Amino acid sequence: MSAVAKPVRSPRHRWAQAARWGLMAVCLGYLAWFFIRNRDTLEVAFSLRPGVLAGILLLQLVYYGLQGWRFRIVMEKCSGVRLPMWPWLRLFILGRFLNIMLSQAGNVYRSVRLKRDFGVSYTRYIGGFASMLWLDTCMNLLVAVAVILLFEPGFRIGTVRAWSAIAVLAVMVIVAPLAAERLLRGLHFRRSRLDWVHGRLSEVLRITVANLHDPVYLLKIFGLGLLVFARTVWLFDLYFRAFGVEVPLPALAVFYTLFKLSFFVMLTPGNLGVQEIAWGFLSEQMGLGMARGVLMSAFIRVVGLVVIGVLGLACGGWDLLRRRDQLTTVAEGPDETGPLAPPEV
Repeated sequence: MSAVAKPVRSPRHRWAQAARWGLMAVCLGYLAWFFIRNRDTLEVAFSLRPGVLAGILLLQLVYYGLQGWRFRIVMEKCSGVRLPMWPWLRLFILGRFLNIMLSQAGNVYRSVRLKRDFGVSYTRYIGGFASMLWLDTCMNLLVAVAVILLFEPGFRIGTVRAWSAIAVLAVMVIVAPLAAERLLRGLHFRRSRLDWVHGRLSEVLRITVANLHDPVYLLKIFGLGLLVFARTVWLFDLYFRAFGVEVPLPALAVFYTLFKLSFFVMLTPGNLGVQEIAWGFLSEQMGLGMARGVLMSAFIRVVGLVVIGVLGLACGGWDLLRRRDQLTTVAEGPDETGPLAPPEV
């Protein structure tokens, strides 16, 4: 196979990457200074009971089964292709594993394998992936609003009512692809290249929103989504209890919402440092103390990396890493985040 030339990065891209790494260094420096002044809080992290740690690891494993099953339902619906469960689950795990090592490499690998092994087109894969992200985000925001209204309507983040802030986000996320799909439907371009791009975007958006009229499909997706939400809130509760604090259910729902939304904006490689400070700030605003929020974020990151690392290697990830140069060539781009990209819980 002939070698593929690596893309030449523009000065603007190099400056952007340098700024991201510089911001990460500043954030990590601040965190180091913070814990030097609050050394006692670190002692809690090294005193976890084996039973609690076992529960955390078990819930991490449960996630990959539930989310993999859910993503399979979405992909089958969007592609019209039947995907065998175990080969799909292995592909799902390997995709997550490769995304840890190199941003987007896992998504590229999944799309190539699905096209080669099952005939799923790239556009259909992207449409299914976008549909999964959209439905997952909408459901998480709506469930978080419902949890807060049911258990503590007056719950605040600083001076802001939590449910109202999340509800505004939910409306924006729900409306955005619907409005974009309708807008693109009425646009036409004379240039062939622009028309091709317009066609691909329109198809992805059409696939994303086309299945909203199937109540059985939506029931499956939202039912499994509720299980994932409950599992994650339970996991966060275990994390906080391990660090010696009981957190009300509305606060756990807010933490989960922030955690999921953080994947859409990568300010540093893997949001390392930024995520920890954001969690610390949110924890401080809810009266839990900044240190606990920072520790929670760091611990979630480490445990998640260990679990997906072990699962990925067990599914054949080592052989894929030996061909890393090929993955780098196809996956490299302006949103590269490198090996520190955080796994989802």
